Amino acid sequence: LASSSPFSPSAFGHTGFTGTSLWIDPERELVVALLTNAVYHGRQENGFQAFRVAFHQAILEGLS
Repeated sequence: LASSSPFSPSAFGHTGFTGTSLWIDPERELVVALLTNAVYHGRQENGFQAFRVAFHQAILEGLS
């Protein structure tokens, strides 16, 4: 999965250029939306990809 997190195999979603993501997990009846603006301070590598992965994992851990 592009989200790099343990969503179920039927999950689908999209990650955006500015760090946003939307993932839908039908098996868990879960929708996760992350709205960010990673390019606010420029377009250099800023760690948003790692943040996005940690965010998705924290959401799922919080539901366990």
